[in-house]
Amino acid sequence: MKVCKIFIILISSFFLLLTGCNSREIPVTKNEQLLSGITLDNAAVITEAVVDMFDRPDVLGNRLTQVLYNQVVKVIKEEGSWTNITLLDGSTGWVKSKYVSRNIDCVTDGSINNKIVVTAKIADIYTGANNVVNYKKVVLGTELYSTGKNKTGYDVLLPGNKKGWIEEGGVIAIPIEDKIVPKTSSDEFIQTVKKFKGTIYIVGGLSRWGMDSSGLVYICSKINGVEVPRDIEKMSKTGTEVTFEQLQPGDLIFFSTDSLKEDINDVGIYSGENKFFHSSTTKGVIEETLEDTYFKDRIYTIRRIF
Repeated sequence: MKVCKIFIILISSFFLLLTGCNSREIPVTKNEQLLSGITLDNAAVITEAVVDMFDRPDVLGNRLTQVLYNQVVKVIKEEGSWTNITLLDGSTGWVKSKYVSRNIDCVTDGSINNKIVVTAKIADIYTGANNVVNYKKVVLGTELYSTGKNKTGYDVLLPGNKKGWIEEGGVIAIPIEDKIVPKTSSDEFIQTVKKFKGTIYIVGGLSRWGMDSSGLVYICSKINGVEVPRDIEKMSKTGTEVTFEQLQPGDLIFFSTDSLKEDINDVGIYSGENKFFHSSTTKGVIEETLEDTYFKDRIYTIRRIF
């Protein structure tokens, strides 16, 4: 009788180990699943470092935002050389199909133990013998999934059934069961923003190769554990509203086109001493001053997210 019980326990343990190693679960939060409607059947990953997402299947369309390497997306439909996708925050648009892979093993493999988030402005993924071959450059905010660690870096799974390695400097590792990046502080938020100083302005951009103001806020807050909508109108309703007299470093300042304050067309990150960062259409990511009445007279709302 005792031998039978031991045998049953061993068989059960083996079955759990086997099913655990083959488990396929998309590493997203319940809220992200709700917003995007993503499932194993419609999920895909992005295969290029930074991919433009347009409002229609045409490169002459409006760039809505950008999607990063290995980012999980929902596939809605394909049309010619284009794929209509939904991002985890519910945003929908079109990307080139050649940058979309329906093989999602790189994010669902049962051997994954950590999510690796790139916190450096740019980082290298290596492959090949002894990890000496530079395979791809990725940007801040990129999320990879690791199957192991050595003294100096992490083994990561990549789209297309590839394997790579990334140095531990410039990344953070989050246990896969946590899923969410831990919230940091307004000071660290501002330090992340400063990494992009001098980056050129690109409508819908959110990487070191070009970004707009809402992209700057979106990617820098995400890295520091605070999720905000990509859309500037929706972004202006997040967090807690504060007055100009209550301004603190890390607060988001939303500006109108003019002093009539009938719209929202820009956002800045307050850095203290009456200064703020934003992405200027002519100067790129720059620190400006609120002592300039051009900016102060156009303040629409101020929101605190940290």
